[in-house]
Amino acid sequence: MHGTVELILNCASLWLVLQTVWSIFISVFYNFGTPCIIWGSLIIAIGLKLARIPQPNLSVAQEILGVDPLSLEKDNAKSKDHGNGEQYCMRVVAHRGGGYDYPENSLSAFRNCQERGCTAIEFDLSLTKDNVPIIFHDSTVDRVTGTVGTLKDMTWDQLKQLDITHNHPLQQKFVNGEKIPMFHEGIETCLSNEQRMIIDIKESSIEMVQIVLDTFKKYPKMYQRAIISSFNPMVVYMIRRRDPKIVAGLTWRPRFFSRTLYSPLDNPTSKKYDNVFKHLAACVLDYIYDWTFHRFFYYIVGVSVVLLHKDAINPHIIQEWHDREIRVMAWTVNLPSEKSHFSRLLKITYLTDTLLVEKDM
Repeated sequence: MHGTVELILNCASLWLVLQTVWSIFISVFYNFGTPCIIWGSLIIAIGLKLARIPQPNLSVAQEILGVDPLSLEKDNAKSKDHGNGEQYCMRVVAHRGGGYDYPENSLSAFRNCQERGCTAIEFDLSLTKDNVPIIFHDSTVDRVTGTVGTLKDMTWDQLKQLDITHNHPLQQKFVNGEKIPMFHEGIETCLSNEQRMIIDIKESSIEMVQIVLDTFKKYPKMYQRAIISSFNPMVVYMIRRRDPKIVAGLTWRPRFFSRTLYSPLDNPTSKKYDNVFKHLAACVLDYIYDWTFHRFFYYIVGVSVVLLHKDAINPHIIQEWHDREIRVMAWTVNLPSEKSHFSRLLKITYLTDTLLVEKDM
């Protein structure tokens, strides 16, 4: 289905290109006028320029991200002063705090990162039914807690009773269990440990926008330690429109709207919608969004980082984003061979679920 949709859309794109070329030919050589495409392009470019939120100063982003791994001459190169005599370089980010080693998105996972020397943590920001910001990934509590419930239908009083070690492979290791942390608890833990944060925003509501803005005001050090990110460019845009000093990224993977999971082999069981028309509409939306993401959204939002699915990254893509002065991070990289590939060959930062085999963080 996806291949058929892609073929149709590619044919439609080719038709539009041919029609545009023909229109330009007629305007210039027959009517001796300026083609409409010129005026239209200028109007769109001006509109994008007006709507755009510029990136924060490069030095501000570098305070969080450190020196670009691509600029280092060799893997272990360090340079100049960053407080302790070395220039900081973010090489490894603990995805959900390292959810294979400790319960994902938990304070114990954050502390384990600090003990292992991992300087950067990615975690997920969600809202409860009563708009309490918590650190939690899924829209339901089923997978992590072993109980049944939808996050948006549960209050904080209900959620704070749940044990997030229930289904963890190392559950017996955590004899006292572990609770869902509140947003401010995660922030305070990371700031006290001098850890960088990538905050993956799961909601796109006005309430979420205000919570993020208020948190940055309450903890000013976050401007030098935290990046916000989301699959939804609108929530990042709304936050940066009100506070452009915040450093931001966008998260992306192929077929986000049509598939629950992405695999290069396109597992047919991962369709989001069983209805053929909904699936068809989602495939079209995937095509449109993928095209606009790489050409317009990053520019309008003013991102400093893109977090890309590891299977969609190659040297050409890294160089393309590097030329735009935007860092690339790969997620989620867990195999030692893959870690070596991204760090030594491609020289980019990666997100991982386990820190057990990490050497240089």
